[in-house]
Amino acid sequence: MFDNRHRDVWRPYSPLLPIYVDIDRVLPPEGSPPREVSARVKKYGLVLSGRMVARQRAWHRLVDGRWIASIEVPVETNGQWIYLDFIAPADAVAPREVADAMPERPSNQWGQPKRY
Repeated sequence: MFDNRHRDVWRPYSPLLPIYVDIDRVLPPEGSPPREVSARVKKYGLVLSGRMVARQRAWHRLVDGRWIASIEVPVETNGQWIYLDFIAPADAVAPREVADAMPERPSNQWGQPKRY
């Protein structure tokens, strides 16, 4: 189904490529003042901002010629790691050294990501 004939529109990585992602480019901060949130949200809510470690699955080309990255980002909440899947513009990702630690994504017996 996917082979080298698609390299001009799709470039997968196996194993996944270690990267940094600028989350503020993916999810720009709101322009309005921050809202008051409950203690529960402060405890369990996700902290997504700045430069974060991630893994890149592939590059995908848009019809206008731009490239976007398919990525997964680990986020810790209340002592538990969850993984968020994003697409990011090319200028929001940068390579990182493999030596940088990153938690493994939980998987089932078939190697597929676990559902939360």
